[in-house]
Amino acid sequence: MTTSPSSLLVIGGGGFVGGACVRHLVALGHAVHVVEPQRHDTLPDGAHWLPGDIEDAASLREAIAAVRPDAILNFAAFSAGPVGLARSGEADPERALAVNLLGFRRLMEAAVEAHVPRLLWSSSTVAIGPVEKVGARVTEDVPCAPATTYGLTKHLAEQAALFMRRVHGLEVTGIRLPLILGRGLWYAGAAAALTRLVAAAAPGAAPGEALPDTVFDAAHVDDVARLFAHLLSASAPSPVYHLAGFTTSWAEIAATLAALVPGYAPRVVSAPGLVWPLVSQDRLEQDTGFACVHDLRSTLRDMLEHRA
Repeated sequence: MTTSPSSLLVIGGGGFVGGACVRHLVALGHAVHVVEPQRHDTLPDGAHWLPGDIEDAASLREAIAAVRPDAILNFAAFSAGPVGLARSGEADPERALAVNLLGFRRLMEAAVEAHVPRLLWSSSTVAIGPVEKVGARVTEDVPCAPATTYGLTKHLAEQAALFMRRVHGLEVTGIRLPLILGRGLWYAGAAAALTRLVAAAAPGAAPGEALPDTVFDAAHVDDVARLFAHLLSASAPSPVYHLAGFTTSWAEIAATLAALVPGYAPRVVSAPGLVWPLVSQDRLEQDTGFACVHDLRSTLRDMLEHRA
């Protein structure tokens, strides 16, 4: 792969993460073709919409044949509206498996048949599963024990990708994403409390939230977009990488928001919750040279400046 503009097929380019990647790839000069069942109003100028669905093998093959892409990027995941991917998976496990696993398998099979040289896709750190307490950062080799349906679908999708890589030679690479934040965050999943805290930010306001007091990894959506663009020119990347972004806590988020908005005093009360592992980004940095540019402060500032 080269750094010159490429013809790219993006599955699920209408979502929060996929949309950010589409905008970034278009800005870099790539010919970006977005496969979605319906055209989204947020599709940027320069991106081309193709009707299709990850559950429809025929539409995937038609899109690949029409575009003849240099690479495919997959961000499709089952979502039952703004409740978030985890809650969507628990509400309808069969649909989550149909989209996140079986649809992804159909996409990989179509890519192999068409000799597409590279496929990048979004996995999640929830595939690893929770831990009893946060200790050392875990690598990509850590045994997975997902505790949610969404995490299970991502773990099984990773196994399917390894199979396609080993048996059919498809150069497929997944990124285990942490909690993703930034402007345009619209769904009310794990980051719902942050959306409320940002929306309420004003001098004199003092909203309260009951949230777990553990630390967790998070990343700005623009860094995710930069990473996927970066991997298009990476030499023989590994099957899976961790993106750690920055590590924070709800207490630190509240304190940072208070510092950014003088007179704002959000309160966080400790509540029970799962403890998620912190991941190591070392392999990604060593293999590809990628580094994030956003920290917690710049991410929150961006969300404040672009709130509705």
